[in-house]
Amino acid sequence: MAYKKGRPHIPEKVKRQVMTEAGHCCIVRHCNEHIVEIHHIDENRENNDPSNLAVLCDKHHKLAHNKTISRMDLREYKKLLFSPLQPIAVGISEHDKKLLKYINELFSYDTILLIKNEHFQKIVKQEVIDPFIKLFYRSKDPLFRFTDQKLESIRIELLNKAEQFFSHFEQQSAGLENAYEYIDISEIQRIYPQMVEYWSQYSDDTVELANGFCNSMEKLRAEQINYEI
Repeated sequence: MAYKKGRPHIPEKVKRQVMTEAGHCCIVRHCNEHIVEIHHIDENRENNDPSNLAVLCDKHHKLAHNKTISRMDLREYKKLLFSPLQPIAVGISEHDKKLLKYINELFSYDTILLIKNEHFQKIVKQEVIDPFIKLFYRSKDPLFRFTDQKLESIRIELLNKAEQFFSHFEQQSAGLENAYEYIDISEIQRIYPQMVEYWSQYSDDTVELANGFCNSMEKLRAEQINYEI
């Protein structure tokens, strides 16, 4: 919604009330940003009822305006300010739910097992690598990020480990029709026996990097269970 009028003045008494109840901090869960703005939940700048005002950092303020964080989400965050002993899981936004579901479907439990059981020698299954390619493609989307800070931290860790693994893997891989050609230790043993130790270690390093990614992915899958999605 584009505002066509100047911003009406929020009464100082109301502003103090709203800022104090939020602890002068963005109300989105796990966001500890103290450089904040006051957002009108219904986007009516003349409605300065405290229940209609949400304290947000610049990033979450923008996400509220483009509807990534819905009005319903904001009202839930407001409720949580007055219920510190209640479970917080209801605070996750619809955007975060969809993104969490997408990543967990991309790297399902079976896919994680497939990656963990891959030896990264000679021929690597296409099903092991293709989810990474889809992940990198989707990560270019500016909205491919969580509003929840804990989930966003795991997403960043996940992408970093995926990039470390894939950068290492693609240096020695060659695409086949339904798989990837990789390090053939038996062939190296036959032609370059003095290089077997080096390439065996390279293969082991690939396995280690893949497992590092899987560990981060399992952290994200645990969050899906926490939110009962």
